[in-house]
Amino acid sequence: MAKIDTQKIIAPIMKFVNMRGIIALKDGMLAILPLTVVGSIFLIVGQLPFEGLNQAIAGIFGKNWTEPFMQVYSGTFAIMGLISCFSIGYSYAKNSGVEPLPAGVLSVSSFFILLKSSYVPTKGEPIADAITKVWFGGQGIIGAIIIGLVVGSIYTMFIQKHIVIKMPEQVPQAIAKQFEAMIPAFVIFFLSMVVYILAKMLTKGGTFIEMIYGVIQVPLQGLTGSLYGAIGIAFFISFLWWFGVHGQSVVNGVVTALLLSNLDANKALLAAGKLSVGKGAHIVTQQFLDSFLILSGSGITFGLVVAMIFAAKSKQYKALGKVAAFPAIFNVNEPVVFGFPIVMNPVMFLPFILVPVLAAVIVYGSIAIGFMQPFSGVTLPWSTPAIISGFLVAGWQGALIQVVILAMSTLIYFPFFKFQDNLAYSNELKAEG
Repeated sequence: MAKIDTQKIIAPIMKFVNMRGIIALKDGMLAILPLTVVGSIFLIVGQLPFEGLNQAIAGIFGKNWTEPFMQVYSGTFAIMGLISCFSIGYSYAKNSGVEPLPAGVLSVSSFFILLKSSYVPTKGEPIADAITKVWFGGQGIIGAIIIGLVVGSIYTMFIQKHIVIKMPEQVPQAIAKQFEAMIPAFVIFFLSMVVYILAKMLTKGGTFIEMIYGVIQVPLQGLTGSLYGAIGIAFFISFLWWFGVHGQSVVNGVVTALLLSNLDANKALLAAGKLSVGKGAHIVTQQFLDSFLILSGSGITFGLVVAMIFAAKSKQYKALGKVAAFPAIFNVNEPVVFGFPIVMNPVMFLPFILVPVLAAVIVYGSIAIGFMQPFSGVTLPWSTPAIISGFLVAGWQGALIQVVILAMSTLIYFPFFKFQDNLAYSNELKAEG
């Protein structure tokens, strides 16, 4: 009976994970990782939080010394919405087995059709052929995602159903592929125009992307940025992994855009010198997940690895501890998840869920009470080792909180490990005797 119930849970999860749109979303958001990680480094250099150091550098290089750094930020992190629109449309077509480049190009074109083609300053007349760049970044990312998915799906449908202009075989393939995109391009552009008109009517002069930002993105950012959102992220990463589904990948695919938008808003507050929870800074950003909720891997299994190394009696767990130690430094714990195993193991379900949930509460509380500053500066790869990552994203306070989380992981995992280890040790003695 238990097996039937488990399969009933796994089936819809796997169906969701393997949807074309979800795969395209995960792959597409992964494509902007170099922009967000490297771009944020240039931002933090251009917005040093030490006024004395800023003045000293300005005395050497001039008061506008930060301008080149902000230019790099402007061309990387600040356009992640635009780039994700291309990459998601591209990924959708690629994963569907059709020529992907036109899908990415059409997605970007549709994105611009759905923006205002002029900039209206606070005072004065609209400026033609000028677009406010704010919608290229975090504020426009949900609209960009929707556009990339819709354009990718429409383009893919036309290509797969052969509703295209077919060129003679003598025509080079590179040219023929572009003619195949003509009919879907016309349909996509026409639909984009219709949406532009409807959005302008519904919002009294606004755009589709602005409407999505107000109706969908702002509420979702508020939800993910809450304590309940932080707990939900921590819970579902471990919950999905327990069933053998790559929880981090799935959850990242769903929340990364929102967490990066939260981070983008924090960066704006940093630039204005107003980075604090009281001034509206978001607590839950991508660093919250990457640098604190998956320390040593999903489920924060550091304590389990420590227990295997220092307290295991069974041969299998002594050996597994040695194998799992090095990957855990870089937040990789598949050897533990599948080798211990944690997947489908009822003994390990509670600690595997509880540890990251408590970690979410600890980190959220630390920022809420002012012990740690809201995240804003360096965005690191999720594989950056503990302590180092904590220090780089949140100073010594971040490193200390990571130590607290790792100690908590050890305390919680230990009794569950001992129970499992005793069973394994007993089985080994029986096998030997």
